[in-house]
Amino acid sequence: MNQLPCPERSRAVLVGASSFSCLEDLPAVQANVPGLRALLCGTGAPFRTENCVSLVDPATTVVVSKAVQKAAREATDTLLIYYAGHGLLDDMGQLHLAVPQSDNSSVYDTAIPYDWIRRPIASTAAARRIVILDCCYSARAFGVQSESVIDLADVDGTYVMAAAGETSVALSPPGENFTAFTAELIETLSGGVPGAGELLDLNLIFRHVRGRLKARRRPTPLDLDRNGLGATPFIRNRAYEPAAPPVDPDHVMLHVLDSTPRSATVAQLVTSVGRLSEGRSATASDLVRTALQVRAVAELAPFLAALFDAGHRDPVEAALPTLLLARPVEETAHLVDLLHAMSADECVVSLLRLSVRLQQTQQAVQFAAALCRSGLVEHARAVLTGFALTRDLADTVHLLQTLAHGELAHTLPEVTQSVAEGRAASDVTALFLRLRDDGVPHTAALLTQAVAEKRGAIDAAEMISVFEREGYEDEARRIFAVGMSRRGPHYLAELVAALQSARLGNTATKLRSLAVQHWPAKDISQFIAHLLTVGRHQHALAAAVDTARLRTVAEFASITSHLTELIADQTMDALLDDAARACKSDEAAYLVTRLDAAGQDGPADRIFWLSLHRGTGHAADMLRHLDPAGRFLRSTELTGLWRTRPPSDIARLAVALDRSLPHMTEPLLSIAERPLQEVAALVHSLEKAAANTLSNQVLRTVVADWSLAAQAQLVIALEERSQTGCARYLEERASRTRGFAEALHTLRTQPKAPEPWWPWWPRQRSEYQPSPHTHVTYLVKADETLHDIAKRYGVRQAGIIDENKLRAPYTVHEGQPLSIPLQSDGSRFMLPPFPRLLAPGRIHPDTPRLQRLLKQAGYLDPLIAESEHYGPRTRQAVARLNREHFLGQSPVPDNDPRITHKGWDILHRLAKGG
Repeated sequence: MNQLPCPERSRAVLVGASSFSCLEDLPAVQANVPGLRALLCGTGAPFRTENCVSLVDPATTVVVSKAVQKAAREATDTLLIYYAGHGLLDDMGQLHLAVPQSDNSSVYDTAIPYDWIRRPIASTAAARRIVILDCCYSARAFGVQSESVIDLADVDGTYVMAAAGETSVALSPPGENFTAFTAELIETLSGGVPGAGELLDLNLIFRHVRGRLKARRRPTPLDLDRNGLGATPFIRNRAYEPAAPPVDPDHVMLHVLDSTPRSATVAQLVTSVGRLSEGRSATASDLVRTALQVRAVAELAPFLAALFDAGHRDPVEAALPTLLLARPVEETAHLVDLLHAMSADECVVSLLRLSVRLQQTQQAVQFAAALCRSGLVEHARAVLTGFALTRDLADTVHLLQTLAHGELAHTLPEVTQSVAEGRAASDVTALFLRLRDDGVPHTAALLTQAVAEKRGAIDAAEMISVFEREGYEDEARRIFAVGMSRRGPHYLAELVAALQSARLGNTATKLRSLAVQHWPAKDISQFIAHLLTVGRHQHALAAAVDTARLRTVAEFASITSHLTELIADQTMDALLDDAARACKSDEAAYLVTRLDAAGQDGPADRIFWLSLHRGTGHAADMLRHLDPAGRFLRSTELTGLWRTRPPSDIARLAVALDRSLPHMTEPLLSIAERPLQEVAALVHSLEKAAANTLSNQVLRTVVADWSLAAQAQLVIALEERSQTGCARYLEERASRTRGFAEALHTLRTQPKAPEPWWPWWPRQRSEYQPSPHTHVTYLVKADETLHDIAKRYGVRQAGIIDENKLRAPYTVHEGQPLSIPLQSDGSRFMLPPFPRLLAPGRIHPDTPRLQRLLKQAGYLDPLIAESEHYGPRTRQAVARLNREHFLGQSPVPDNDPRITHKGWDILHRLAKGG
């Protein structure tokens, strides 16, 4: 690139924003774009007029983005992007370029992210990429974002010129035609640089602009050029004048050296380059360029080293491309060897970097081979790696193919690994496909291996997606195998999450199953724990189920024990709850059986009882898959279950058993040794579960086995629970036995005991008062019917219809608010006094009563232990009650954890009257 840009193959986009609706106007910007366009476009200029797009006060960010993308697609020689206006920073400190509609309070969605400029530049085919930013904070383009943009400039031939530092404000002087930076740039391009050569490069233009700005005490601009692009010609120097013949002896010597560099010594050449650099930099570069062509390699090494030591780097870097193009690769490699021996590392780095940029594939491989023969193996690897990382895909594929079949085959694994680590995932995938199509499967396999060993889970998932789409399932399995053998549980859990996010659910499931089948117990525990950490509860649950199915009882016990140590109790409870809610019936049975066999009684009980809270069909199927000889279905366990479980749980279990294993209901519903009030509670729970057949079965057993007095007491107890139908059924059956009527009459006429032991019955009935609340608003849930709601609140369905003026067929939908008329006649709705000082976070003796009410009403998990602490679980349950009945109060009505008098009333109705 020692020639001026080709106008036909070059593109420019000039953007200026001067008028703003929410920002301060910049009138000077108005003239920047036409002023620059007049200098950059036309005859003898770098760009043709039709290839230069000017945008003054663009309407939207999209207009600018499309113009930049179009120019980047079309440019093959030079691409120039210029912007003048306000530079804005978002909340993350990222640079944005303002347009007329931009707002400083909402930068991210009203201004152009600098990333929109960077990406088209990174993908363009243009060899020279130039960005000029005349705005505040413009050095953020290579400051805060330094890693990505410096790499872009360093590798892909980008030169960035910024008007202000990354924390500085650019100057737009009032009353002047142009902004400060652009004014000096226009002056330099139009007036030229006196004393310079015929062609101006970007470095010279920048130094001249910077000097003029410093002289006027204006903000100092910055530039970024780490690849030599700044030293390539850009525009003709309008101030160029051919040098007059020198008159003094020193200048005569310089003139002679300029024309005959063969005869001068190295010291004379260095002195001449230094003197020429002060006023004739182009001539200094020409002198170095000529010397590199005609002098022996042994003389060039001390010459270049001396120039770098003397600080004459610019003319050297401008001339080095000539060396690479004019000299054979063996001589260039020998020169590198000599420079390395002299510790001229800066010169070596410049030479290697230029070789990566300028050499063709075959030449680069020959150069690397020559370096290896000189013993510079590391330098050869640097050349090959830099070439593979920075050149286009076609060049990289050609390089890998050449290495695979040549004398440098031993460098192929390292170069392939560098490509897999350093290039974008899309590039790596495209390289793999090209290598497979071109018949180099071994190299493609090395690429996959390196990706599996070094890249992150998201990149690996992207490649797996392409592999499966293109039919390379064996390569996907290779990534799986490497991940399992070398990366460990954390990486594999992240890969499962990434695959699921990429909508590759089947592939994620396959990978999860492989891990459960082949990993040791400790790794499986860590795998499941990390799946929970990355938010993939379903995969963690499925892994636990697979473990129960595929591993031995001892292994499963070890896994669950280690998992319990790795995760918090709340996370473990959440996993068990997910298992109960989401597992299929056979999976839940497997988990219960394996957990029980592994000695994990608590988790087994939790899944078993929570599974019973699902539909009757699911619970029945789960019971069918359980071992009949196991703890949960053993007759002795069922007979004494009433001692440890509430009647509601026993009723659910009885209903499920009646459908799946009806012969097992007899020991479960046995009333032998069961207290009378327990039997009454059991009948009450069976009735609420609509298990009339089972409740009648219990009552028939009572008539057959109990005394008349006990039967009469049970009738009274059922009446007190509002189970009048069951009480009448038992009374009719028992009345066939002589003496029953008299026993019942005696109980009904005798005075009540002052302290009944039944906990729901008031100890002091005089304290109970009728409820003052006549209505409550309720939010309908999914799949609920009017019948369900009326039954739950213990009210007539017709009352709800009349109250809400519903019309046939009386359907309701989820989220519909209903007014429920509460009927408070009789003792059924007589309520105990509302506890004083019962509030969240407090210790209160009535908190256990509140918790029991919440459990019976379905708001609190039955497995949660009762305590006097109004803790987090109780607060969540009360908040849900308030939310469903619109009882919440400010400041957070949707999440109010305070129990109110009306909420207390509703809980008693739901727990007792429904």
